[in-house]
Amino acid sequence: MLIISSCEKDNSTTNLKVAMLADGVTFDDLNFLQSCKEGLERAKYDFNLTVEYICDTGANNYLQRIDQIALQNYDLIIAIGYMWDDAVLDASGNYPDIKFLLVDTELSETRSNAVSMVFDIDEAAFPIGFLSAWWAEYYGESTPKTACIGALKIPQIRQFIEPFNKGVNYYNKSYLKNVDTAVVYAGGFLDEELGAFLSDSLINAGSDMIFGVGSETESGALLQAKKNNIWCVGTDADQYYAFPEVSDFILTTAVKGLDNSIYNVVKSFTYNSFDGGNTYHGNLQNMGVSIAPFHNADELIADSIKAEIENIKLGITNGNISTEW
Repeated sequence: MLIISSCEKDNSTTNLKVAMLADGVTFDDLNFLQSCKEGLERAKYDFNLTVEYICDTGANNYLQRIDQIALQNYDLIIAIGYMWDDAVLDASGNYPDIKFLLVDTELSETRSNAVSMVFDIDEAAFPIGFLSAWWAEYYGESTPKTACIGALKIPQIRQFIEPFNKGVNYYNKSYLKNVDTAVVYAGGFLDEELGAFLSDSLINAGSDMIFGVGSETESGALLQAKKNNIWCVGTDADQYYAFPEVSDFILTTAVKGLDNSIYNVVKSFTYNSFDGGNTYHGNLQNMGVSIAPFHNADELIADSIKAEIENIKLGITNGNISTEW
């Protein structure tokens, strides 16, 4: 399945062409890809760009897909996800006059015409784990438990889940508690039904909080949590707004600032200051990652816990607290 949409601003003054490539069914996924698209959409209007979005569920043809775009004289190609590494490395050599941005992973080799973009999301996941442990302890059953549902067991997903659980452990050590944790991986990003099934199973096994990680599988997990009146945590884009169907039960979101980060790199490209050969790191300090507002849960969270979350964030940024990632 191939989905292509093209948009050009009528009074373009730059005539620069930018393509965004991704695996999946749609960029409007209420999550990761949607946030990427929103960043490029802003840049399109601000810098008069011609923009094309290509979302394809076919695997193992990444270089071919880049070739098709490169031969149409695009100036910047944005590839979303770890699976594009080899293709971007090859294409950046084959097309030295084109700039490349690889999002959410670091190129295995540097290229002078390519930028990598990675996010230290563990810095947000750790304090969210602390918060979730408190929530499970305060609002859960007599044997409090948090649960994580990951789409796929890869570093980009594990970087949410493992520091989250370290945050739960930090809560336990700080308050001499014994909040339990559970982790399951669905084996894919696009299975909303399986995400819902796993969420339901974990809730029936006593989980008081669901942390869903990864695209449509995450969406299924969060929606099922809401159906069970269980609060949940999402990822990438603030799920309170991105996925309003679950907003009543969203505690917070571990946010990757994909939109702003992509916008800033595209802006540098239009101003001829593209930082080829380097890696952009989004972290708490530069607001490349963040903890979303608590929204409906805000009044339900103790002020002392909110204060401790801020202390944890400060400890992470100044190096006094390790997320252990």
